[in-house]
Amino acid sequence: MPNRLVSYFFKGGEVVDQNGRRYENVAVSNGMIVKEPSDDATEIDINGCVISAGLVDLSVNFGEPGSEDVECIDSGSRAAARGGFTAVLNSSDIFPVLDSAPVLAEAERLFTKSVCEMRPSATITVGAKGLALAPLRELSAKGVRWFSDRGTIENKNLLRKAMEYSLSGSVISVRPQSGSLNGNGAMHEGKWSAILGLPGEPSISETSEVAAIIDLAHVTGARVHLDRISTAESVQLLREAKRNGIEITSSVTIQHLMFTDSDCVAYDPMYRADPPYRSDEDREALIVGVKDRTIDVVVSDHRPATAEAKELPFDQSVKGVAGIEATAALLMGSCGLDLEVALDALSWSPAKVAGFVNHGNLILPGNVANLTVFNPRISWKYESREQISLGRNNPYFEKMLTGRVIHTIYRGELVVTDSEVVI
Repeated sequence: MPNRLVSYFFKGGEVVDQNGRRYENVAVSNGMIVKEPSDDATEIDINGCVISAGLVDLSVNFGEPGSEDVECIDSGSRAAARGGFTAVLNSSDIFPVLDSAPVLAEAERLFTKSVCEMRPSATITVGAKGLALAPLRELSAKGVRWFSDRGTIENKNLLRKAMEYSLSGSVISVRPQSGSLNGNGAMHEGKWSAILGLPGEPSISETSEVAAIIDLAHVTGARVHLDRISTAESVQLLREAKRNGIEITSSVTIQHLMFTDSDCVAYDPMYRADPPYRSDEDREALIVGVKDRTIDVVVSDHRPATAEAKELPFDQSVKGVAGIEATAALLMGSCGLDLEVALDALSWSPAKVAGFVNHGNLILPGNVANLTVFNPRISWKYESREQISLGRNNPYFEKMLTGRVIHTIYRGELVVTDSEVVI
């Protein structure tokens, strides 16, 4: 964890934060943004670059403890830092699942090895099995602010109780998927699943759950988050809910803004995902949802896997992508979003949703220096040999990307410079 008392002077860049865009130099000293650089400050030229509040990812799985061979805190957090992230929320569905105080204590001990801020997500139910509530109040009292099974909770009365028991400041995050309707689908149910002869997951598997969860959020008044939505109908349901004053947030993965079910045409397991990649119309609706802020957060959903786990037949391979190092470049360079919108979805909005108080802030003197410097114009090839993450499940290898994280500053210290981790 960075703790050295150092000073920097970032000169010539464009500041982008919730106050808009402006050309302004940024001085950092002793972990904080300051008015003027100190005499011993290291000057760093960022002409042509954007400097923003550090990025925040609300869906990662770094595997430790339990799956260190796939990813560990050290490799995962270094990959996050290289991707511009100064804070991440680690998923609760690794083994052992975080559903008790002893597991929380072990997770927090491991998180001290991280080069970005890591916070735990605990499960809503014991063992993430959807049968009985985990000790939500006890875990909340110990500082947990995010609860999610990541999978389906079929018992809606149990889910309602979880929402009612959640304390002020806690978020109940639900992956909207109906176990009875998903049909064990390997991909989206549609034209391409029929052509490829693969079982499909219909859109209604998600949208029926979205409607139910919105109703529960309205009835309970709880802070509810819809995790990784994927359909046009879900976007519209959320848009109407927000118009009606229901306080509910949502996320979409960067992959669902990039890929559709047609990308599965070669039975390439790299394109098997949870939720599955949907139709062209769904992808377009998701992008519009980010643009008009119906969707609050874009996540990497960093899910590392071994090469062997992805070399299985399509319908047997593990789901997901290890792409946290490319997430910012993809969102800012390939989705047609204004820079302010992309950074909102990657920085200050997720920080607000999950309560990362020292992240996503205005770039003003007196605030903690968690910052990301991004060159929006540079083109670069995503070389597999240069990836820090241990995960081999990455469809972006050897592709040309536009825009790249140049520097990441965590608690006032450069952890990434010239796109390389230096700590």
